[in-house]
Amino acid sequence: MLIAQFAVHKNSQRQGLGKMMLIRALEHAYEINKYLPSFAVIVDTLGDGVESFYAQYDFQKLNIHSHRTRLFLPMKTVAQLCEV
Repeated sequence: MLIAQFAVHKNSQRQGLGKMMLIRALEHAYEINKYLPSFAVIVDTLGDGVESFYAQYDFQKLNIHSHRTRLFLPMKTVAQLCEV
């Protein structure tokens, strides 16, 4: 399941908004996965330093696509996070 990209405006960074958006997106992916099963959630990073944001949530590097790093989080991990 591809969550192509999302970002927080520079003036609003470091306030936890990215974390909240990611958690909400993963919750939606978990619900959708019940009806349209997928192996993983995939994100495309928007710029340098963004990989570290996703790494803290256990996203792993998949490949480089259109000059952006593509990361993934297995759906099994998403399920574990959402079922707590």
